Amino acid sequence: MLKSLILLGLVAAAPATAPGSHPAKLVGDYNGSQMEMAAGISLKANGRFEYGLSYGALDEEAVGQWTADDRQVLLTSDKVTPPRFSLVGQKPAAPGTLRVALDLPGEINQQLFDVHILLKDGRQIDQQLGEDDTSVPIETANPPTRIALSFDMFELRSDVVTIDPAKGYQFDFRFEPNDIGKVDFRGVPLRRAGADLLLDRYGRSIRFRKVVKR
Repeated sequence: MLKSLILLGLVAAAPATAPGSHPAKLVGDYNGSQMEMAAGISLKANGRFEYGLSYGALDEEAVGQWTADDRQVLLTSDKVTPPRFSLVGQKPAAPGTLRVALDLPGEINQQLFDVHILLKDGRQIDQQLGEDDTSVPIETANPPTRIALSFDMFELRSDVVTIDPAKGYQFDFRFEPNDIGKVDFRGVPLRRAGADLLLDRYGRSIRFRKVVKR
């Protein structure tokens, strides 16, 4: 679906009635592609939108409702079930070691994830997960107090777990992708700049230009 969105060969969503304003001059397909990035948005006359972006290894998409005023277009996605981290077990590890195991679906590479460990003295260890269980050296005099995982490609982070040393330093996490790659826009603005629409995402301002059909 993403590739068709980027190419702006979009399939119309089922008609729906949305509140707010949908100016006819805004309806159409917009191309936001730039160096190293392909992106597209389609604003439908029935108040629906479709969005897709490909940036490096990241692919994402969204569908939902749009409204507009004189300054901006607002995007609100249909219901999305977000990805979820969970801690499923904690047990003793080898002395001087904190170990992390992550249960993943087969199609996701574990090395895309990072572990973040807060130590007693306030320092933080940030380490990429390995292909197998990940081991981090720790010191008895400066034990870890909190741990979390992240999937930075999708700006996802687990809840921070307060470590109970009595349970040990082997942590078994699970990651449930659910609707990963589907963006949960909640009134996200596209600023209007003349006929263009500007979206701030991943530290960049993406300019979507309306596609003129010939």
